[in-house]
Amino acid sequence: MDDFDWLPGDIAACYGSDWTSKFITYGTASLFAPQRLRLGPSHVAVMCQHHGTNIWVESTTMCSTPCLIQGRQLSGTQAHRPADRIRNYIEEGGHVDVYRLTAMNRLTPDESRLLSEILVEQFLKKSIEYDLSGALLSGTRFLQLTRIFPETRLNELFCSELVSAVTMRLNRMNHAIPGRYNPGRLLRTLVRLGKYEWHTRFDNESHR
Repeated sequence: MDDFDWLPGDIAACYGSDWTSKFITYGTASLFAPQRLRLGPSHVAVMCQHHGTNIWVESTTMCSTPCLIQGRQLSGTQAHRPADRIRNYIEEGGHVDVYRLTAMNRLTPDESRLLSEILVEQFLKKSIEYDLSGALLSGTRFLQLTRIFPETRLNELFCSELVSAVTMRLNRMNHAIPGRYNPGRLLRTLVRLGKYEWHTRFDNESHR
Protein backbone atom coordinates (compact mmCIF):
# COMPACT_ATOMS: atom_id res chain seq x y z
CA MET A 1 0.00 0.00 0.00
CA ASP A 2 2.99 2.30 0.49
CA ASP A 3 3.67 2.45 -3.26
CA PHE A 4 0.03 2.65 -4.38
CA ASP A 5 -0.45 5.03 -7.31
CA TRP A 6 -2.93 7.53 -5.87
CA LEU A 7 -4.62 10.11 -8.08
CA PRO A 8 -5.96 13.49 -6.91
CA GLY A 9 -9.66 13.11 -6.17
CA ASP A 10 -9.49 9.44 -5.19
CA ILE A 11 -11.98 8.69 -2.43
CA ALA A 12 -11.19 6.21 0.33
CA ALA A 13 -14.32 4.40 1.52
CA CYS A 14 -13.52 3.11 5.00
CA TYR A 15 -15.27 0.21 6.71
CA GLY A 16 -14.42 0.13 10.40
CA SER A 17 -14.90 -2.86 12.70
CA ASP A 18 -15.96 -1.00 15.85
CA TRP A 19 -19.60 -0.67 16.93
CA THR A 20 -19.90 2.96 15.85
CA SER A 21 -18.67 2.14 12.35
CA LYS A 22 -20.99 -0.86 12.05
CA PHE A 23 -23.93 1.24 13.22
CA ILE A 24 -23.23 3.76 10.45
CA THR A 25 -22.75 1.05 7.81
CA TYR A 26 -25.91 -0.89 8.65
CA GLY A 27 -27.94 2.20 9.53
CA THR A 28 -27.38 3.69 6.08
CA ALA A 29 -27.66 0.44 4.11
CA SER A 30 -29.68 0.33 0.88
CA LEU A 31 -30.95 -2.81 -0.88
CA PHE A 32 -31.30 -0.92 -4.15
CA ALA A 33 -27.75 0.45 -4.24
CA PRO A 34 -24.95 -0.77 -6.52
CA GLN A 35 -23.91 -4.17 -5.17
CA ARG A 36 -20.65 -3.08 -3.54
CA LEU A 37 -22.43 -0.19 -1.85
CA ARG A 38 -25.50 -1.88 -0.42
CA LEU A 39 -23.60 -1.66 2.82
CA GLY A 40 -21.99 1.76 2.65
CA PRO A 41 -18.74 2.84 4.29
CA SER A 42 -18.66 4.29 7.77
CA HIS A 43 -16.17 6.99 6.78
CA VAL A 44 -14.72 8.65 3.68
CA ALA A 45 -11.57 10.63 2.89
CA VAL A 46 -10.29 12.33 -0.27
CA MET A 47 -6.78 12.40 -1.72
CA CYS A 48 -4.79 15.36 -2.97
CA GLN A 49 -1.14 16.35 -3.33
CA HIS A 50 0.77 18.70 -1.07
CA HIS A 51 4.34 19.62 -2.02
CA GLY A 52 4.50 16.59 -4.30
CA THR A 53 3.28 14.14 -1.65
CA ASN A 54 -0.06 12.35 -1.63
CA ILE A 55 -2.11 13.16 1.46
CA TRP A 56 -5.31 11.69 2.86
CA VAL A 57 -7.71 14.47 3.87
CA GLU A 58 -10.61 13.74 6.21
CA SER A 59 -12.78 15.11 8.98
CA THR A 60 -12.84 12.82 11.99
CA THR A 61 -12.63 12.57 15.76
CA MET A 62 -11.21 9.05 15.64
CA CYS A 63 -7.54 9.54 14.75
CA SER A 64 -4.81 10.10 17.34
CA THR A 65 -2.03 10.71 14.79
CA PRO A 66 -0.92 14.36 14.46
CA CYS A 67 -2.12 16.14 11.32
CA LEU A 68 0.60 16.50 8.68
CA ILE A 69 -0.28 20.15 8.12
CA GLN A 70 -0.75 21.39 11.69
CA GLY A 71 1.54 18.95 13.46
CA ARG A 72 -0.91 18.17 16.26
CA GLN A 73 -3.84 15.90 17.02
CA LEU A 74 -7.12 17.37 15.79
CA SER A 75 -10.85 16.77 15.98
CA GLY A 76 -12.15 17.77 12.56
CA THR A 77 -10.36 18.31 9.25
CA GLN A 78 -6.86 16.82 9.12
CA ALA A 79 -4.31 15.25 6.78
CA HIS A 80 -2.34 12.01 7.07
CA ARG A 81 -0.25 9.62 5.00
CA PRO A 82 -2.65 7.31 3.15
CA ALA A 83 -0.72 4.16 4.07
CA ASP A 84 -0.86 5.03 7.78
CA ARG A 85 -4.63 5.48 7.81
CA ILE A 86 -5.26 2.37 5.72
CA ARG A 87 -3.06 0.41 8.09
CA ASN A 88 -5.14 1.70 11.02
CA TYR A 89 -8.28 0.20 9.50
CA ILE A 90 -6.69 -3.10 8.48
CA GLU A 91 -5.03 -3.67 11.86
CA GLU A 92 -8.39 -3.19 13.58
CA GLY A 93 -10.14 -5.71 11.32
CA GLY A 94 -11.65 -3.29 8.81
CA HIS A 95 -10.93 -2.54 5.18
CA VAL A 96 -10.72 0.38 2.74
CA ASP A 97 -12.12 0.53 -0.79
CA VAL A 98 -10.72 3.08 -3.21
CA TYR A 99 -13.09 4.81 -5.64
CA ARG A 100 -11.58 6.66 -8.57
CA LEU A 101 -12.95 9.19 -11.03
CA THR A 102 -13.91 7.51 -14.29
CA ALA A 103 -11.63 8.18 -17.27
CA MET A 104 -13.69 11.00 -18.79
CA ASN A 105 -14.05 12.68 -15.39
CA ARG A 106 -10.41 12.66 -14.25
CA LEU A 107 -9.10 15.96 -12.92
CA THR A 108 -6.99 18.14 -15.17
CA PRO A 109 -3.66 19.42 -13.78
CA ASP A 110 -5.31 22.78 -13.02
CA GLU A 111 -8.20 21.07 -11.23
CA SER A 112 -5.77 18.95 -9.22
CA ARG A 113 -4.00 22.11 -8.07
CA LEU A 114 -7.34 23.70 -7.22
CA LEU A 115 -8.31 20.65 -5.17
CA SER A 116 -5.08 20.89 -3.18
CA GLU A 117 -5.49 24.62 -2.67
CA ILE A 118 -9.06 24.26 -1.43
CA LEU A 119 -8.31 21.40 0.94
CA VAL A 120 -5.10 22.83 2.39
CA GLU A 121 -5.88 26.55 2.51
CA GLN A 122 -9.61 26.49 3.21
CA PHE A 123 -9.86 23.49 5.51
CA LEU A 124 -6.60 22.01 6.81
CA LYS A 125 -4.97 25.27 7.90
CA LYS A 126 -8.12 26.60 9.56
CA SER A 127 -8.85 24.01 12.27
CA ILE A 128 -12.35 23.17 11.01
CA GLU A 129 -14.19 21.31 13.78
CA TYR A 130 -16.09 18.04 13.34
CA ASP A 131 -19.84 18.47 12.76
CA LEU A 132 -21.35 15.76 14.96
CA SER A 133 -24.94 17.02 14.75
CA GLY A 134 -24.68 17.22 10.96
CA ALA A 135 -23.33 13.68 10.79
CA LEU A 136 -26.28 12.40 12.81
CA LEU A 137 -28.80 14.27 10.65
CA SER A 138 -27.26 12.95 7.43
CA GLY A 139 -28.19 9.42 8.48
CA THR A 140 -31.89 10.16 9.06
CA ARG A 141 -33.98 8.71 6.26
CA PHE A 142 -37.06 10.84 7.03
CA LEU A 143 -35.29 14.20 6.67
CA GLN A 144 -33.77 13.10 3.37
CA LEU A 145 -37.31 13.05 1.94
CA THR A 146 -38.12 16.59 3.03
CA ARG A 147 -36.89 20.09 2.26
CA ILE A 148 -36.21 20.67 5.93
CA PHE A 149 -32.45 20.56 6.33
CA PRO A 150 -29.94 22.85 8.07
CA GLU A 151 -28.07 25.38 5.96
CA THR A 152 -24.48 24.65 5.01
CA ARG A 153 -21.83 25.93 7.42
CA LEU A 154 -18.27 25.27 6.30
CA ASN A 155 -16.78 26.04 9.72
CA GLU A 156 -17.91 22.60 10.91
CA LEU A 157 -17.81 19.52 8.69
CA PHE A 158 -18.27 15.78 9.01
CA CYS A 159 -16.41 13.40 6.70
CA SER A 160 -18.77 13.02 3.75
CA GLU A 161 -19.90 16.65 4.03
CA LEU A 162 -16.29 17.69 3.38
CA VAL A 163 -15.90 15.34 0.41
CA SER A 164 -19.30 16.33 -1.00
CA ALA A 165 -18.52 20.05 -0.78
CA VAL A 166 -15.22 19.63 -2.60
CA THR A 167 -16.69 17.32 -5.25
CA MET A 168 -19.43 19.86 -5.94
CA ARG A 169 -16.87 22.66 -6.17
CA LEU A 170 -15.02 20.70 -8.85
CA ASN A 171 -18.30 20.13 -10.72
CA ARG A 172 -18.12 16.36 -10.45
CA MET A 173 -21.43 16.33 -8.59
CA ASN A 174 -24.66 18.31 -8.80
CA HIS A 175 -24.75 21.22 -6.38
CA ALA A 176 -26.89 20.59 -3.30
CA ILE A 177 -26.62 20.75 0.48
CA PRO A 178 -23.41 18.79 1.26
CA GLY A 179 -24.71 17.83 4.69
CA ARG A 180 -27.40 15.63 3.15
CA TYR A 181 -24.77 13.10 2.12
CA ASN A 182 -23.70 10.41 4.55
CA PRO A 183 -20.76 8.27 3.32
CA GLY A 184 -22.95 5.62 1.70
CA ARG A 185 -25.31 8.05 0.01
CA LEU A 186 -22.39 10.08 -1.34
CA LEU A 187 -20.68 7.15 -3.03
CA ARG A 188 -23.92 5.66 -4.33
CA THR A 189 -24.71 8.99 -5.97
CA LEU A 190 -21.25 9.35 -7.53
CA VAL A 191 -21.24 5.77 -8.86
CA ARG A 192 -24.77 6.02 -10.25
CA LEU A 193 -23.86 9.26 -12.02
CA GLY A 194 -20.88 7.54 -13.64
CA LYS A 195 -18.44 9.97 -12.04
CA TYR A 196 -16.63 7.41 -9.88
CA GLU A 197 -16.01 3.69 -10.02
CA TRP A 198 -14.59 1.11 -7.66
CA HIS A 199 -10.84 0.68 -8.14
CA THR A 200 -9.26 -1.52 -5.45
CA ARG A 201 -9.56 -2.84 -1.91
CA PHE A 202 -7.08 -2.82 0.95
CA ASP A 203 -7.69 -5.55 3.54
CA ASN A 204 -5.91 -8.33 5.40
CA GLU A 205 -6.26 -10.76 2.51
CA SER A 206 -5.04 -8.58 -0.35
CA HIS A 207 -2.34 -6.59 1.45
CA ARG A 208 -0.62 -8.73 4.05
